[in-house]
Amino acid sequence: MTLEGWNIHAFNAINSLAGKNSYLDAFMIFFAQYIIFIVPIIILYLWFAKRGDKKFSLFLFFTILVAAIISMGISAVYYHPRPFAMGLGTTLIHHSADSSFPSDHTTVMFAFSLPFLFFKKYKSGTALVILAALVGYARVFCGVHFPLDIIGGFVVALLVSITFYAIRGTLYSWFSKIVNGWERLVSKS
Repeated sequence: MTLEGWNIHAFNAINSLAGKNSYLDAFMIFFAQYIIFIVPIIILYLWFAKRGDKKFSLFLFFTILVAAIISMGISAVYYHPRPFAMGLGTTLIHHSADSSFPSDHTTVMFAFSLPFLFFKKYKSGTALVILAALVGYARVFCGVHFPLDIIGGFVVALLVSITFYAIRGTLYSWFSKIVNGWERLVSKS
């Protein structure tokens, strides 16, 4: 079986469950479209909380930003049709017929969740990685991505997260300047 053949076969296996149970469909649609909104909420919480971690929130923000830019760049130079554009499966959410590889939602969710594990925040990191995996699964379930799109998003997020973690000392030095500037601005208000 070719890689593309496996991709279609795995998509069909996951997506074949769509449209059979309205509760399961609603659950998957929620994960596929709306769970991603926890990302800015948690980042803002980390920034503004009384004992919040401004440097870590900046680390998350820039990891997500760079991973998303890379993901969109890959999509811009490499076109792979979405399943519904190929006449495959059941589509539960509306999406434009742009390139499916890699999944931007999955990239963002893993770029957000993986740093928690790298920084030894294991409980929240594990929960967030599970959420990220559910988002990826839901994107396939809802018919807007293939499994390789999800794997591609994970790989982009992982590589950016590893790279940023490796240079965290330099990043945290830069982030300290941002945080100090922010605190001076707030104290003048």
